[in-house]
Amino acid sequence: MISRILAGPAQGCGGLTVRLLTIKPEGRLPRTEFDFQRVVTVLQGELLFMDGDGAMHMVGEGDVIIIRPYERHHFQNDSSSIARIIISETRGQTRGRT
Repeated sequence: MISRILAGPAQGCGGLTVRLLTIKPEGRLPRTEFDFQRVVTVLQGELLFMDGDGAMHMVGEGDVIIIRPYERHHFQNDSSSIARIIISETRGQTRGRT
């Protein structure tokens, strides 16, 4: 996974951070939760998304996912192509679980 901050406190955005994540084929983001809301937009490819209830969803280009505070979730790329997502989030700390 490659993460790049597009905008954040260093760019004068206050508590908002916007990052671009590239997830390689067979890659995954660890299962985690945060104490703030995240808005995820899929720019390219398809990902398997596990929501806070443990349900799995296939998401693709143009899909938008709202992740509530403290909602355990993860993404995985089971395809043979890269996937790119934009994550917008407010400043916060992880709850310490992965």
